[in-house]
Amino acid sequence: MKKALFVLLSILAVVAIVVVGCAKPAATPTGEGTPAATTPPKEGVVECKFSVAGPMWLDAAEGFGLNAYMAMFQALVEKHPKFKDKFVLKIYDKAQLYNMNDAQTALASGAIHMTYGGPHYFEQWNPAWALLEAPGIIDNYEHFMRVLETDPFQALTQELAGKGTTILAWMGNVGDVYLFTSKPINSLSDLKGIKMRYFGGEGQAKALAALGAEPVFLPYTEVVTALQTKQIEGVVTDLSGALFFYELPRYTPYLLPYVISVQPVCMTANTKWLDSVPESGQLTDPGMRELISHPVWGYFNRMDTWPYYERQGAIMMQFWKASAKVSPYNEDDAKKLKQVMVDAQKSIFAKLDPKYMQAIDSAR
Repeated sequence: MKKALFVLLSILAVVAIVVVGCAKPAATPTGEGTPAATTPPKEGVVECKFSVAGPMWLDAAEGFGLNAYMAMFQALVEKHPKFKDKFVLKIYDKAQLYNMNDAQTALASGAIHMTYGGPHYFEQWNPAWALLEAPGIIDNYEHFMRVLETDPFQALTQELAGKGTTILAWMGNVGDVYLFTSKPINSLSDLKGIKMRYFGGEGQAKALAALGAEPVFLPYTEVVTALQTKQIEGVVTDLSGALFFYELPRYTPYLLPYVISVQPVCMTANTKWLDSVPESGQLTDPGMRELISHPVWGYFNRMDTWPYYERQGAIMMQFWKASAKVSPYNEDDAKKLKQVMVDAQKSIFAKLDPKYMQAIDSAR
């Protein structure tokens, strides 16, 4: 069993390394490698530019959900009679147009028509989105989805659509975030003085500092070197990054079994473009727009890939336990960790309307 898991995860590791290393600074959209990019669509034909930083098709991290949705979408526009010869889907991968950060503003402006995103990408339009990936705030993906159903976050989603980004579907949680250390951690007090690399956000830095660790921000390209030279002794990441990209069992073999945060991702479309896609107005005979985004008829709403991520997370945890170590779980430490992380970020979110935290707590 271990051998089979190792072979499977080794294959995925190669793909993950390509995925993580593929992003590059935003370039002027040229459609390089796609001659049709500069050719205007025929009259009456809808054009859809989809941009992604990684290669198509991916087999790790957010790739599976993206694969599933885009395979469905390609089949829909190529085979369904409502789309056939009336809809052109152009996929620009490997950051031909934009990296993922710049793709968000390009989508909102209408420079592209579809991509994928997540709460940390949406913070630029409203800082309340940061709550959904802040350390200690969201319990798990199920809690996250319940939060989205509350009135304040429904309104936040509508506000986002009004600013140019419509969420078509939430794909799932690409990985729970944990703390990985080079030293055994038997209690939270053992984190004191450990130099811990975090990947972003003032909330992560404050939470680590409140735990007694020394937060160190580093780009992903410098993490392995920093581990090798003892510049850092711990890493904040998910199991996919820990196993596939950083090979953390070699450097930080101790995993603390407490979820720091979740990483939800979603499929998105430019609002004005979506509104321009022809619709029939009849649910008994749905048009292109209904087949894309209607709550009932929309193909994006008919799919649900998050169970895959749950299974994959369980497999990776099993592999981690077989190749490295998981620190002892302590219920009191779990509660203390959560409270320390939440308290550490109060100053960051003090300016936010309290209705957002009230909504999060009501959904627990």
